[in-house]
Amino acid sequence: MTMNKARKHSSPLIKELKSRIPQTMKESINRRMSLAARIDDVLQARGLTNQEFAFMMGKKPSEISRWLSGTHNFTTETLWEIERVLNIQLLVSSPRKEPVQFEGDALKAFLMKEVQSAVERFYARGELITS
Repeated sequence: MTMNKARKHSSPLIKELKSRIPQTMKESINRRMSLAARIDDVLQARGLTNQEFAFMMGKKPSEISRWLSGTHNFTTETLWEIERVLNIQLLVSSPRKEPVQFEGDALKAFLMKEVQSAVERFYARGELITS
């Protein structure tokens, strides 16, 4: 799946409006978009859907969609949880992790561990009903 790119428009009004955006805000927007793109790249590389990732995170798929929009302002706790669940490094202050390439049984074991953890979180909150 490829992300849609915004079409570039050139008009005096747009140029004027863009010139009024403070540089710090532009940088913040770029960082949020880069963070969302990094998470999305990892999900795609691992073949995970937003729904699967939402389950692993104990979140609703709509929240994951907001995260991946590039406009969400993450808490550090959420970023740390994303790092833990996906076994990646997003924050510079986090201990450095080398990218892990999963194959076959190792990927299955990793995903099963994360699914089990997600089930336990849902069950503990009373959101998972077993019959």
